[in-house]
Amino acid sequence: MLILSVVCGLMVLLLLGVPVAFSLGAVSVVALYLTQGGGALSAVSDIAWGTTSEFLLVAIPLFILMSELISASGVGKDLFTGVERWTGWLPGGVAMSAIVASAIFGAVSGTAVGVAAVIAGVAIPEMLRRNYSPEMASGTVAAASGLGMVIPPSLPIIIYGVVTETSVTTLFAKAVVPGIFVTLVCCLYVLVQTMREARKGRVLSSGGEEISLGRSLVLAGPTALLIFIVLGSIYKGIATPTEAAAVGVCGALGLVAYKRALSKDVLVATIVRTVKTSIMLLTILLAAMLFSYMLSALQIPQTLAEQVIEAKLSGWVFFVVVMVLLFFLGMFLDVVSVILIAVPIVFPTLVAYGYDPIWFGVVLMINMCFAVVTPPVGLCLYVVRDSVKGLTLGQVVRGTMPFLFLYAFSILVMTLFPGIVTGF
Repeated sequence: MLILSVVCGLMVLLLLGVPVAFSLGAVSVVALYLTQGGGALSAVSDIAWGTTSEFLLVAIPLFILMSELISASGVGKDLFTGVERWTGWLPGGVAMSAIVASAIFGAVSGTAVGVAAVIAGVAIPEMLRRNYSPEMASGTVAAASGLGMVIPPSLPIIIYGVVTETSVTTLFAKAVVPGIFVTLVCCLYVLVQTMREARKGRVLSSGGEEISLGRSLVLAGPTALLIFIVLGSIYKGIATPTEAAAVGVCGALGLVAYKRALSKDVLVATIVRTVKTSIMLLTILLAAMLFSYMLSALQIPQTLAEQVIEAKLSGWVFFVVVMVLLFFLGMFLDVVSVILIAVPIVFPTLVAYGYDPIWFGVVLMINMCFAVVTPPVGLCLYVVRDSVKGLTLGQVVRGTMPFLFLYAFSILVMTLFPGIVTGF
């Protein structure tokens, strides 16, 4: 009954439009006060300080600043053009270029919406010009926009690591191969589908030979090099994720200067956006940690684990239930909110079943790819629709449907072959 009351109270506040941070905080404070008295609220200040003073969290505003600078540099078009040189000769090459560019740009952008806005404006008109259907053109970009959550450095991975006290460095290292796997699965689908449609005389080869190999490296190389430096410094033990984020900011500044987009107005605008986004995320995180403390104080995760064990559910059945729950939450909440609300509740039980926290974290990121493209709150659907005149929401939704099955397939593969995550 206590679990149900907490969940229902939280859902009511969210449905009323109360911001996630205030919903989590209000439910936590009320539950603590009603069950343990006013003395329990003294923990709020300790949790606030303990959460915001975590050194690892400095990486969040730094990575956000890096992504804002990257967006200001305008490298999205260059990255797409450079990648197309490598995939353009294949059937569906433009769509593959959009997928790969989204994965790379997502790694440095940190937000699926930002990826959708940048890549859609470049890739979709090109695909439509080369006779792709509106559904496939828009759906490919919308679905691929979430790949940056899987491929590090990823803000959702950092937040998951903080909430579960799991090594972010290890999470980054183990997420690379699965991220590449999901990207390749999406590219393979595009290849097969465009070959099928080509038989009907509809989809044409992309013709990526329009630019030279050297030119493609000049266009895509700076962004790829920045990712390599950031991740390489982490994997080699040269820098912590926070220090690597600082390196990334310096590299992003250099990239903006290289693109001749560096100015006082750009710096001020990027810093203002960074501060706003960082405050929003850290406030949600603070409220989520209070929510997690409340759950633990009221023994809710322990009670849930006992009830699941008494129900004699197998570990796989519980895992499937969790994946379905996360999918439906993603239809109504943003990715960060889903992680901060659901993970504190289900994580202890998953660990009790023997699931590896690193493996679950990576699978969770793949599941979160659903959240950015499932209506009614899949923001990337609306961003892509508005990026090109004439597109309808129905076309974008229909175009993303096959990719939802691909994400589900990827989760199934990671489940049947966990070594893809843990073995690298």
